[in-house]
Amino acid sequence: MRRLLFCALVVAAALAMGMGGTVVAQDSNETAADGSEIEFGDDLRILEYDLEDGEARITFEAEQPKTVVVSDGLAGVDQDGAVQVPEQEYDLTRGRTPITMDVREYQGGSMVSVSADGLAVRLSSEFDDEPKDPLQYFGGLSGLFTGIGMSVGLAGTAAMYVLRREDSGVIQA
Repeated sequence: MRRLLFCALVVAAALAMGMGGTVVAQDSNETAADGSEIEFGDDLRILEYDLEDGEARITFEAEQPKTVVVSDGLAGVDQDGAVQVPEQEYDLTRGRTPITMDVREYQGGSMVSVSADGLAVRLSSEFDDEPKDPLQYFGGLSGLFTGIGMSVGLAGTAAMYVLRREDSGVIQA
């Protein structure tokens, strides 16, 4: 009986240790959806952009000096009421100009709006589709049911052990 109890405990420990998950990183260096540059007329283009870790990094190419306005599209997204949207104005020189701006992250994604010469473009990264799992601390739904099953099984095993070890009849004091 002790061997059976010991085996059950070893199996329970092995199951408890195997409830981990994997994390997959994604590369968020992006250009336009079809792989081409994003154009603001003939003399201004966005060559590439990267939105991750609370920063927006955008590389512009201008044929002549231009002014662009970049605003955070997710500022105040989780707040009630009116929120002032932070925006920064950048003076671009001729040629390539990289800019960096702090932006708000929400559900793993970010979004900025870039406007120049009366045109506006929204740049965004991918958001998490699934909400956070409230059972994540128990190993998810399968981990919760495994824990419940292990508890019931071990309680039943302990009850069987006590019943087998107990003498039948009344014991005199």
